Amino acid sequence: MKVSEIMVTDVFTLTADDTVAKALNLMADRSINQVPVVDDDGKYVGMIFAKQLLNSTAQPSSKLKSYIVNTSSVGPDHDVEKAAQMVIGSGNRALPVVDKGRLVGIVSETDIVSTADFGHAIVDEVMSGAIVIEEDTSLADAVSKMRRYNISRLPVINTKGVLRGTFSILDVGRIIAKPRERTSKSAAISGGTAAITDVKVKDIARRVVSVERGTKLNALADHFKRNEEVVIVGDSRPMGIVTPKDVLELVLPKKSNEPQIHMAHLEDGQDRTEIQEQLARFLKKIQGKLGDIRSVVVYADKHKTRKYSLRTRLITSRGVIDAKAVGYDPTSASKELIAR
Repeated sequence: MKVSEIMVTDVFTLTADDTVAKALNLMADRSINQVPVVDDDGKYVGMIFAKQLLNSTAQPSSKLKSYIVNTSSVGPDHDVEKAAQMVIGSGNRALPVVDKGRLVGIVSETDIVSTADFGHAIVDEVMSGAIVIEEDTSLADAVSKMRRYNISRLPVINTKGVLRGTFSILDVGRIIAKPRERTSKSAAISGGTAAITDVKVKDIARRVVSVERGTKLNALADHFKRNEEVVIVGDSRPMGIVTPKDVLELVLPKKSNEPQIHMAHLEDGQDRTEIQEQLARFLKKIQGKLGDIRSVVVYADKHKTRKYSLRTRLITSRGVIDAKAVGYDPTSASKELIAR
């Protein structure tokens, strides 16, 4: 199957001269986390991300030209399997589809997941542990937690631990994008601003889609068309969370009997090579002890403190094993990860 068969062609776009406020409003209204930027001729320039804007000190009136991110792109004739690998490698939720420099569509992790058949696979095999937030927590504290764990969504619970809803970075964007809600000129949320502190998580939490453990992955396809996450529950309490990217990891190409290592957000070739070699040696040592290891996905993130964090997901026949470590460079973070 080709990308042209599943891509979305009716794409919302922005220009470099549009404002941060316009971008946030568009993303909030359309429930999209990223928007392509094009020039006057329709040629692809780059991408704007909600998470980036909300973590920045951008003013709502600022032009987008300073916040455009260069991304990789796929062609309409690319195989869907190759597109899946590129989406994972980018660390983004979607990639632009470009033909002769012009934006002709966009293909998302959800588009790709909807084409796959996961057979008897169940949510327990791919879910991550749920990091949650209590409904009476201030919005400022909730956003601080999202930044601390580098996540874009949080299931909301009451004082008894029962699931009550969810909220994401886009829900925060709805608050920030409205002038009447802003307490400063900055698009970013500061824990010291009074109005944001007064807003409770329960004030912006929305309905959550949840399923029980043991639910088949094929049952999630329709949910992902309207929601960016599905919370896995037991006795009405969140046990885990599944996103389209978690499911997408299962359709990554496998070229041999050895576990495949996929890396996102790592552009330095030397770092990629060193980390891949470290992980390959580690996998040989543990192969068979954790069940059949199908693949390993490594997400690398650079922080303002100049530290790097590596989050690794081992996809095994017994489920997913999550691990995280921090270092002053990607290779030291990898060594710390393996040492754990």
